[in-house]
Amino acid sequence: MTERVRIFAAAGLVAVLALGGGFMLLGRGQSSPSAAVKEIKPLHPVRHHPAAKPAKPAKPAAALALALRADTVAVVALYAPGSSVDELARAEAEAGAKDAGVAFVSLDVSNERVAAPLTSLLTGGASAADRVLDDPAVLVFTRPKTLYVRLSGWNDRDTVAQAVENALNGT
Repeated sequence: MTERVRIFAAAGLVAVLALGGGFMLLGRGQSSPSAAVKEIKPLHPVRHHPAAKPAKPAKPAAALALALRADTVAVVALYAPGSSVDELARAEAEAGAKDAGVAFVSLDVSNERVAAPLTSLLTGGASAADRVLDDPAVLVFTRPKTLYVRLSGWNDRDTVAQAVENALNGT
């Protein structure tokens, strides 16, 4: 045997041993399905606070009509329950309405009984986007049930309050 053949044979033997050892290590790393998963304890105690659930209005058109009866402008927050972003957006819309001193209504768009009447109310919207109920969104209505502006996505209380001021001033 030549020296070149011996080198190739040695290299091949090393490769076979390395592959065999790798497969053995991989085989040992797998655990059986009955093995218990070790619990990881947090570094600090975690407290879970239940989120406050908004009241469910029976009829959105009636809730909006009552709000517009009380004020010339009303803020409507569209949300889907269980979404933390929607809940934050709803809270900011409510705070903006309160800051501006106008009525506030929150509507769950995932409920067909709520969404259908509001969708029919919005069929005359200026743009196609104004006729779609997506969440989160803030709708600012003026008397008599006229959509003044739609703020899609998350908006802070100052933006909502400014939209109300614009609606009150007719700008």
